[in-house]
Amino acid sequence: MTTRRARSGRALFVVGTTTATLAALVALPGSSSYADPSTRSIGEVRQQVDALYEKAEKVTEQANELGDKMTAINRRVRTLDADVTRQQQRVSALRGDIGQFAAAQYRAGNVDMTAQLAVSKNPNEYLARMRTVKVVDAQQGDMLRQLQEGQKRLAEQRAARSAELASYREAKSQADARRKTAVRNAAEAKALLERLTAEQKRRIAAAERAAQEKAAREQAARDRAQSRSNRSTGGGGRSTPKTDIPSNPGPAPAPAPAPAPSGSGRGATALAFAKAQLGEPYVFGADGPNSWDCSGLTMGAWRAAGVSLPHSSRSQYAISTKISKSQLQIGDLVLFYSDRHHVGIYAGNGMVIHAPRPGKTVEYIKMKYMPYAGAVRPG
Repeated sequence: MTTRRARSGRALFVVGTTTATLAALVALPGSSSYADPSTRSIGEVRQQVDALYEKAEKVTEQANELGDKMTAINRRVRTLDADVTRQQQRVSALRGDIGQFAAAQYRAGNVDMTAQLAVSKNPNEYLARMRTVKVVDAQQGDMLRQLQEGQKRLAEQRAARSAELASYREAKSQADARRKTAVRNAAEAKALLERLTAEQKRRIAAAERAAQEKAAREQAARDRAQSRSNRSTGGGGRSTPKTDIPSNPGPAPAPAPAPAPSGSGRGATALAFAKAQLGEPYVFGADGPNSWDCSGLTMGAWRAAGVSLPHSSRSQYAISTKISKSQLQIGDLVLFYSDRHHVGIYAGNGMVIHAPRPGKTVEYIKMKYMPYAGAVRPG
């Protein structure tokens, strides 16, 4: 099914599945048709499904990037709207001044200066009048120049606004097309899963649960060990309780928010936020408060730490400080796949928290399960 949800000016799409797949995403050669799952091994079906979900996430992140572009265009258009309004007011005021000036000239009954000299009994009076006329002519010329410049500026601002609106329409068209592609790929993946036998679904779900439980146990053990180490050295850290993993496939209920991890600074705050979202569902384009896509989760986590990030994995990478894998600290962003279309939050010891794809929930996963493409530190 497809559900629209309004948030931050974006249309969000929900595509649910009843089963989940295992391990890293495996890209297959591009093809729009997939073999009947009943004639393929479970491993091959998993690869097909994961390839479809990877494509869906890739175009979703492209749509998010276009959404960020649309937001920036909107800000510029609002500024131009205000500029155009002010300039229109200036031009109108200048036109009014010139009209009043012309009316005053007419009422004054200006007469040819030579004729005035001929009838004037006082040459000094004539010369004074001539100086006044010159001043008036200069004022009129200045007002006309101001009007011309104001009209030119107004035309430029209107043209700039029209160009920005055209850019917005193009970006929106591209974003809508990518979201439709994401929904189509996810629906195809769901259809493949639904055509599996009950036993095949059970085996895939069991393997998925086992991987999730193992990752959660390993991370909980590391957190407890770190807490003990902090207490022994006076660090005052607290352990993070184990995240409950559902016994059946599908989105898990959200666990109770975990205490802040050991450590300090904005990275620790971002990681604590991400831990509190464990078990919440993945939704295309979502940035909270109860569902997420990968860059929506990292954006929300760092927003909690006081850092503003765009809603796009590649844009987050572009504006943040690049670091090496050996420099990773908790809270840093880890990018995956050659085009960096997936992002997670480093949780320490080779683990990340991420929002994987439709039908799954925010989870721990080992970095090595996905192709590493770089790391950055926001702020």
